[in-house]
Amino acid sequence: MKLIDWISSYEGMTLFVGKFVKYFFLLLLSFIIYHLSSNVVLASDFKTDYQVEYNLSESQNNLNSQVNFKIKIINLKSEVFVSKFAISIPNTFSIANLKASDDNGYITPKVTTDEEKTKIELEFSNPAVGKDSVNTFFLNFDQSNLFKVNGKVWEVILPVIENKQDESYAVTVNLPQTTNKKISISKPKPDLVTGNKIIWNNPNTKTIYAVFGDVQVYQSELTYHLKNDQIYPIFTEVAFPPETASQKIFIQSISPAPESTRIDEDSNYLGKYFLKPLETKTIVYKSQIEVYSKTRDDSTLYFRNIINQQKNYLLTAKKYWQLDKLDLIKNIESPKEIYDFVTNRLKYNYNKINSDNKRLGADLVMSNPDQAVCLEFSDLFIAIAREKGIYSREVEGYGFSLDPKLQPLSLSSDILHAWPEYFDTKTENWVAIDPTWENTSGINYFDSFDLNHIVFVIRGKNSDYPYAAGMYKIENSHDILIKPATSQPVEKKEILLEGLDFPTTISDKKSYQGKFTLKNVGNSYLWGLPVNLEVKNIILKKDKFIIPVLAPFEKKEIIFDYLAKEKNKKEKGELNIIVLKKQLLNQNIIIIPEVYTLLIKIFTVVFGFSVLFLIYRAIINIRRNDH
Repeated sequence: MKLIDWISSYEGMTLFVGKFVKYFFLLLLSFIIYHLSSNVVLASDFKTDYQVEYNLSESQNNLNSQVNFKIKIINLKSEVFVSKFAISIPNTFSIANLKASDDNGYITPKVTTDEEKTKIELEFSNPAVGKDSVNTFFLNFDQSNLFKVNGKVWEVILPVIENKQDESYAVTVNLPQTTNKKISISKPKPDLVTGNKIIWNNPNTKTIYAVFGDVQVYQSELTYHLKNDQIYPIFTEVAFPPETASQKIFIQSISPAPESTRIDEDSNYLGKYFLKPLETKTIVYKSQIEVYSKTRDDSTLYFRNIINQQKNYLLTAKKYWQLDKLDLIKNIESPKEIYDFVTNRLKYNYNKINSDNKRLGADLVMSNPDQAVCLEFSDLFIAIAREKGIYSREVEGYGFSLDPKLQPLSLSSDILHAWPEYFDTKTENWVAIDPTWENTSGINYFDSFDLNHIVFVIRGKNSDYPYAAGMYKIENSHDILIKPATSQPVEKKEILLEGLDFPTTISDKKSYQGKFTLKNVGNSYLWGLPVNLEVKNIILKKDKFIIPVLAPFEKKEIIFDYLAKEKNKKEKGELNIIVLKKQLLNQNIIIIPEVYTLLIKIFTVVFGFSVLFLIYRAIINIRRNDH
């Protein structure tokens, strides 16, 4: 019976416990068959149409829902009819102000509660009988914990009724008229969005996952513990959260600051630290992190350009990304086929979270599919993708999970998560997917992502380096603190000019080379940074430079060639360095004609010989006087 299927789905996606869902399914089945009518009623004896409406209102940073069910039951046979209807709601749902009615007016629902659920039983007051007769139940209640306020966004997972082809089912969400939030992520996509109303007609998924608001902000505090076990000094690097096509960082502090920073081949953000012999050092990183539902325009060009340098290793088998058993994947080609294979092949093992979670890699997990956690889901996808010629890589970071059963976090050193990405050659963008969370939740993480994944490191060149925050440990400590924030990050763009090195007195006949260094002392990445040189009475071989990306604390050197504009004329030149619409340098350059230089050299030589001659004459005269 489709009614029973819907109740089990409604229950299951809240409790997220598979065995309990199956047990509860059977419990409801026996209950409804016993109570639906005086005769045995089959699913083919009637059809049911459902309309579910959620009317949202805001109250002190909480979202309240007025939930309205309209359940229309159509008799398909004259000899049977439905007299009763039951729905069970998990006790985790906070409901109040329950009201029920049918076509003839208000009815009193029978409500019973046990440790796990609240059962609501409705009985028609005077049901219509006969073939094609229609009876309608109306059920209304308030719910305070279905839609979640998560930082700057709202999130919800709505249960979906599994209906027959000839039945209809509509879900409507009405946002508050006072909000400017719009739906940014929806799985599946809605059929209609008009104003603050969103409608799904006959969704074919088990749940509807929706996010309202297109940017999420997180406050982060990450701790890195470094130790030099050697008797000689060393330099070491740590990986701070990088900026990506869908993630922007706003650094608040790094204490102590790194000696230097760099962006590696995979676009990781690495800080360099010096450690004395046997020294330990603790680094505390604080930042706000914005995660976007759409690709950022400012960084897209950079990531599209560097893929050509990355291609030489993005198809290479690595330690955890290699497969010997290829017979099972011989008919798999596309990223979607690989994703479906991984999601269906592997089974998430919750017991490994709290045990010695040894990473199996792709080949071993193919033979042990029930021993998988997020790393194995990612490893298997990447190994197959690379085998099929699809550029792919692994991301480790933080998955902000509202329920660990639905969205588990399973890297042992701290609360971390891993997921793969593949490069879409048509859109020229990296696409993040999460087979782990689809396996555990049933939510589609292939066609769209979410705002709950925070990138710590990107691994394309190596399968186990660099290490993500939370992996730099000396003792068993909690080193990751991530929470949603409501405050808007403030971006600070500032450049420091260093290492000036060029002649400021030049000849009118020669070319010169100069250089200077720019350091990002702001709090976020600078993408496509223009550097302009403006001159007077000077000719530049190149006056405009573009730094593709400059991370906080990172330095880039600019080298330029210049010469005098006018010949045989002594004058003053000028060089200005403009970055971020600010003048960082105004330097005068003295231009001396080469003939002047030649005359000065001649004069210097003549003067030198004259002085030597006078000294020689003086010495001769002294000797003569002595005789």
